[in-house]
Amino acid sequence: MSELRDFVVTTGVIVLLLGAYAMTGATHSLRYQDGLGDAFAGVLRHGDLSHLGGNILVIFFGGLFAEPRLGRRRTLVLILACVLLGTIAQFYISGPKFVGASGISYGLLSYGVLADRTRGSFFVFSACLFVLLVSEWLYLSQTFAVYVHISGALIGGSFVMFEKLFGSKSPTLKPMQHVHIAKVVSIIDQTDSDDAKEAEDEFFDGGLEQMFVLMQKGEVIGVTGYSLDEQVHDIAWLSWTYLDQDHLGTGLGSQMLNDLLGKLKDFGIRKIFIATSDYRDFGRDIYAGAHKMYEDFGAVVELKVPDYHNPSEAKIVYGLNNPEYEPEGEEPVSTNTGLAINDVAPEPETKNVMGLVWEERPVGMAGLDYALEKAAKKSARMVVLAIPSDISEENAVALEAQGFIKCGSLEGYYNPSLHQVWWSCSLTQ
Repeated sequence: MSELRDFVVTTGVIVLLLGAYAMTGATHSLRYQDGLGDAFAGVLRHGDLSHLGGNILVIFFGGLFAEPRLGRRRTLVLILACVLLGTIAQFYISGPKFVGASGISYGLLSYGVLADRTRGSFFVFSACLFVLLVSEWLYLSQTFAVYVHISGALIGGSFVMFEKLFGSKSPTLKPMQHVHIAKVVSIIDQTDSDDAKEAEDEFFDGGLEQMFVLMQKGEVIGVTGYSLDEQVHDIAWLSWTYLDQDHLGTGLGSQMLNDLLGKLKDFGIRKIFIATSDYRDFGRDIYAGAHKMYEDFGAVVELKVPDYHNPSEAKIVYGLNNPEYEPEGEEPVSTNTGLAINDVAPEPETKNVMGLVWEERPVGMAGLDYALEKAAKKSARMVVLAIPSDISEENAVALEAQGFIKCGSLEGYYNPSLHQVWWSCSLTQ
């Protein structure tokens, strides 16, 4: 979840307005006729609670979108511009008989409505906003401070136009925020609707901390991220990584991954693994574009477990050494080469596949027959085992005698010279 520190300016404005109302109470515009200074002071005053509540509600939702995108400084500049220009315009055109922070609310509303739109939808929303303002000017100018509204909307729209015209042409990788979720989900949906739904649930459940979006001229064109490995502190796994299909083949996917590796350097990550599959839908290789992006960047297939996710869908793992990583020397490893199988557990994202739960022992192998029987009773169609390469080598003959097949290994998983070897055994005839 986004934290309060992501909305310091928005929160500060809301607290200021609530505090001012608590001190002054309801203030009607007719009481303020003494000059521009009173007009500026009137920004902090409201006619009644519904007036205050309406402005605060719009400011809250506008700031929820604008501040993570603009940053604190530019959000503050937008708000101050709405206060200054809107108040001056209303004062000199219509007089000082107005109060309220509607200039701020219209500025943030305009920015939120118009930002992150495609060219076509940008003009549609601009037209709707224009119709709203003209209607207020024609029919409500005696009731509302319409010139404050118009000024705020123009300022918010101007910030959007400035972004589109003068924003950085070079895509940059930025931390993902809640305001990016809808666009990111739509990008993932271009490849797989099931993945899009799963990603959306994960994002709304708080899974944004290690996610990033690729931004170009204020628009999201890609997403990537990572998760730290549960066993090895300097290994990471690539998380949801997709590029808008309009930008495939432009090299931006490689740039996105390169920028991510640069960030992972700060966490001491020496290697990243990418778990994917060969899933096909109506004969189409769903992840073909993603695989090409990984391979173009230099990742290589290190492991393929046939029939892992489903009887016709293999698990594929790419490996990619982080060129930014500076080695600090290998940690000592255990000299035990024995294997004790203690239990079985369902493998995530699979249909009836069990993983063997193990621990090392000095020598020999124990517990395998019991574990296979337990997996069979649970209707498992296959079991898998992932163990260090030295233990794998020592117990290879015993595993093969039980029908296990070596699938491959994740090179340098435990340390640069100790790999993770995967074995699989089918329990169906």
